[in-house]
Amino acid sequence: MEHRHPVNQALRDRHALGDRATDSLASLVGSWPFVIIQNVIVAAWVAFNLVALFGLHWDPYPFILLNLVFSWQASNTGPVLQMASNRSAEHDRLKAEHDYEVNETALAEIRSNTVLTAEVRELTAAVHEAVKGMRVKR
Repeated sequence: MEHRHPVNQALRDRHALGDRATDSLASLVGSWPFVIIQNVIVAAWVAFNLVALFGLHWDPYPFILLNLVFSWQASNTGPVLQMASNRSAEHDRLKAEHDYEVNETALAEIRSNTVLTAEVRELTAAVHEAVKGMRVKR
């Protein structure tokens, strides 16, 4: 995808493989498909371990292994989401700085144009007066 904003281009060029992986994982974990799939897996986990079909129950009630899996997931997901959030905040800060510079440049152009417009008005008034004076002398 082509990034047109200079900040997006700069950040894209600086992102390492780990940064891109973190952003991808953060967007996956923060999505409805992830929540739905995780809930289906947990429901199946609990169902299989409660029913114990064919004597298969690898995590009997109170599901200590499932608790360990959730703890492991939480211990890894928290830092990943924080890294993605930090990168997003950096992006927002750099974009705001760039936008401020653009606004300052635009303001300088507007001020310059305002001065030029005033000068054009003065010249137009002078020309108008000169033309008026030419008509009277005839």
